[in-house]
Amino acid sequence: MASAAYRPEPSDAPRTVLVAEDDAFLRLMIADALRDEGLCVIEAASADEAFTVLSAGMDVHAVLTDVRMPGSMDGVELTRRVGVHWPGLPVFVTSGDLDPAVAREMPVFIAKPYDLNAVVVLILDRLNKEVP
Repeated sequence: MASAAYRPEPSDAPRTVLVAEDDAFLRLMIADALRDEGLCVIEAASADEAFTVLSAGMDVHAVLTDVRMPGSMDGVELTRRVGVHWPGLPVFVTSGDLDPAVAREMPVFIAKPYDLNAVVVLILDRLNKEVP
């Protein structure tokens, strides 16, 4: 696993967002909206699945994760692990009922229900800042 700060590889290929959300309908909605903006999307139904994708070395430029999901870890733990193994990889955390103190610790917290278009713009803005 990488220990250096995350830096996207310069490429003409579309940037990739990993979406970890156990609600299949919501995952499909946000994934489609991101794809409509020209991004590649990898979908994960749990934080465990998302961590497996990252650990496999997939070229991911941002992560959008829900907090409460089935499995051995939640989105908060996923966010912490991303910070340890891939520092600098942008992570956007969503939840409808996260403790405010924990929400303040997250890199970017988005309360549910959220405006789909606003979330897409937020991710695009961050990714555009990452372009060399």
